[in-house]
Amino acid sequence: MDTNNRLKTDDELLEQFFSASKMEIEDDGFSNRVMRQIPQRAKCMNQIWTTICFAAAMALFLLFDGIESLRTLASNFLGDASGYLASISFHGLSPLLPLVTLAILGTVGAYNALANQR
Repeated sequence: MDTNNRLKTDDELLEQFFSASKMEIEDDGFSNRVMRQIPQRAKCMNQIWTTICFAAAMALFLLFDGIESLRTLASNFLGDASGYLASISFHGLSPLLPLVTLAILGTVGAYNALANQR
């Protein structure tokens, strides 16, 4: 809170300083014409640059066989995940444990649903 108040105070002090020293220079609308043209040129250059970068990225992706790399990545991920799930051992757990867990989760879910209705 103190930081926000201090920042507002600093901003107000800066605004007062610059408004007191502000000088209007007659330029017959030149500055306004320049400022209207800058955003359009910048927007056009941004679109051109984005298109060039996208085309280069796609070319490199295809050149270095990115589709095969993605296929290999997905295959490795699925293989590792299925191997991990297959390695879980439930021999030491009671069959009652999953039922108790579901009962507790159901109770908590019902309590939250009822609490949100109030």
